[in-house]
Order: sequence, then C-alpha cells, then structure tokens
Amino acid sequence: MSDVKILKSIDITSYTIMGTGIGVLFSVLFSIILLIAIGILNAQSIGVVAYIIPTIIVGTIMCSIYNRFAEGYLYNWLTKRMNPITFELNDKKEITKISTVPTALIASIITTILVILLCAITIFIAPIIISAIVQTLMFSGQTVMAFALYQVAAMIMQPSFIAMSIIGSFIITFVFTLIATYIYNLLGSKGKGIILDLSKDGDMTSLNSIDPVSLIIVLTVISLIFNIILAIITLISGGNAYQALGNIVGGLINGVIGGGLLAIFYNFLATKLGKLKIELIDN
Repeated sequence: MSDVKILKSIDITSYTIMGTGIGVLFSVLFSIILLIAIGILNAQSIGVVAYIIPTIIVGTIMCSIYNRFAEGYLYNWLTKRMNPITFELNDKKEITKISTVPTALIASIITTILVILLCAITIFIAPIIISAIVQTLMFSGQTVMAFALYQVAAMIMQPSFIAMSIIGSFIITFVFTLIATYIYNLLGSKGKGIILDLSKDGDMTSLNSIDPVSLIIVLTVISLIFNIILAIITLISGGNAYQALGNIVGGLINGVIGGGLLAIFYNFLATKLGKLKIELIDN
C-alpha cells in the first residue's frame, strides 16, 4: 500500500546546511585526488595545486550556500504558484513513484533562474576573479593554463553564449529530469526505489538517513542509461568508439561511487549538522 505525498515545502536552513556540508566533503575528496594525481604526473606543480586547493574548498562553501539557499527558496515560492512535486511512499519508506512533469518543470525553472542570476553576476564579478587567477597562474609560470582560462572567459562573456546557456539550461534540465523520473518510476515499480528513514518532527518531516544500496542502484541505472544515450550520439556524430565506451564505463562508475558517497556523507552529516527537514502532506 502506497501513500501519495506532496512535497509542500523545504526547510531552507537545514537544506542549505546539509547541501553545503555534502559539497565541502566532495570538494575535500576531489582536492586530495587532484593533489595525488598532479604529484604523480608532475611533482613540480604540487605547490601550485596546494595553493589552489583552499580556493576550491572555500569556493565550494560559498557556491553551495548560495545555490542551496536559492533552490530551497525558489522551490517554496514556486509550489505556491504551480503543482508541487508528489511521490508515492510505501510501508517500507521506499519511494515507488515520482511525479514526472511537475518535477521536470520545477527543476528546469529553478535551474534557469539560477543560470540567469549567475550570468548577471558573471558580467560584473567574473572579470575580477578571473584576472586574479590569471595573474596567479602567470606568476607561477603556468602561462599555457593562464591563456586557456583567458580564452574561456572571453567566450563565456559573449551575449550569444549567455543566451544559449539560459535557453539550453531550461530545455536540457527539463528533458533530462523527465527521462530520469520515468526511469526512476520503472525502477520503483520493480521494488528498486530509494529507501528513506523518515520521522515526524512537529509539522515537518525529518530525513534521518538514506539507504546507500538503494541510492547506488537508482543513480547507477540512471547514469548508465544517460551515458549509453550519449555514447550512441557520439557514435552517430562520428565520434570514437573508445570514447563512447569510456562514457558508458564512466557513467557506471559515477553512479556507484557518487551514489554511495552521497548516502554516506548525508548519513554522517545528519548526526553532526542536523537532518534535512521537509513539509509533507497527504494528497
């Protein structure tokens, strides 16, 4: 027996704290891997990487706080004006079905708004930040990297690129979210949905923990299917077969590692920073 739940609102504070915490853990892990990889490939560049690592972590904190707060606020604002996300929850606390179009529409609108805000910020702030990074790279002797960053900066500041980014963000997010929810619902109908440990906390519902295995299965299947689609597109467009195969293997690895780490990080931080709280009502 499944109950249909409406995700009426998200507690912005807990969502921001949890999202930022998970982002920081991923950035620390990425920094360690980057440091090891650079050390193996070019030991002389370790100093430059070690200098950039604090920037990566601090930048992750700042971006995560901004993005998670904005996402939570925009979701709560949008659900007052359009259909919210709904999902079915069975007795095992397994999400067996997620609304498709409302989920895709809300995700695409939120993403598009964030891209518009990012573009607005980029026009005024990015030149200052990029200039500082380019000067640092030039000072450390990384002229090739500095020139490449300068070229990228010049491209993303073009009005045509900004317009394409805004339009593309809506279309791509909507299509990919729609496909992802359809895949998820197929998995949910087979008893392979994500299992959550939920509990009531006053008017809110707390997410105590996420079952890692169920999350790994879902994210691995979705990631694998998406990368198979990208591999087919690569082959049709004349791409290399090894590149296509690499995309498929990469999708498999990303799903397993990403899903496992996401659940582990959440379950760990839930005991340290507090649990994510959401407002659920019966449909």
